[in-house]
Amino acid sequence: MSSSSARLRGRRLVLLSGLLGLASVARGQTWRFVDTNGVVHLGNQQAPADAQGVTWLGPDARGPLPPEVPPPTRLAGYHQVRASLRAAAADSGLDLALVTAVAAAESSFNPKAVSRKGAIGLMQVMPDTAMRYGVVGPTPQAVRERLFDPDVNAQAGSRVLQDLLRRFGDRLELALAAYNAGEGAVRRYGGRIPPFPETEQYVVKVLGLYVRWQTLV
Repeated sequence: MSSSSARLRGRRLVLLSGLLGLASVARGQTWRFVDTNGVVHLGNQQAPADAQGVTWLGPDARGPLPPEVPPPTRLAGYHQVRASLRAAAADSGLDLALVTAVAAAESSFNPKAVSRKGAIGLMQVMPDTAMRYGVVGPTPQAVRERLFDPDVNAQAGSRVLQDLLRRFGDRLELALAAYNAGEGAVRRYGGRIPPFPETEQYVVKVLGLYVRWQTLV
């Protein structure tokens, strides 16, 4: 086994071990609370007896859980971008199921999606971020237009995710939180998932999708 292959295999094992630690959060009724040190706790077993301010992310009108993934034959958008995701995962060394889960959560596989904050395309990449990760063009508008290309977008988004995993020691939950809320937000909360409902639910959603896409790609 080459040293490069060994590193990729090691990264996959670290990612999967991190996923297993949080995968149960993506199933069933889920609670969260923030302890006195500002640490966000997520779980789906009984919450600790001394937990204060427990809220729920479960299915009983307390908040949505990750939707079931339809069969691939029903995912027209997925089929249109599948090759882009596969190439980006291979080039970045990331698990294809993870890249696919992020794209599913970010845009539902819509390469033309634009968020209210200006994130663009398949993996919802901001133009300024894209330029830092190698997307070039003669003008900022040209960079923006390039992000509607699923090949360009998937490559940029995967490079961002790969870099966040490196910065956070392959801790998948923190990399996902940073992808959603920004690296600075995770740093401000001491290298923890920021206590933002949107970010917490995003991490739960992507982990759930990641588990399910393992058998679909």
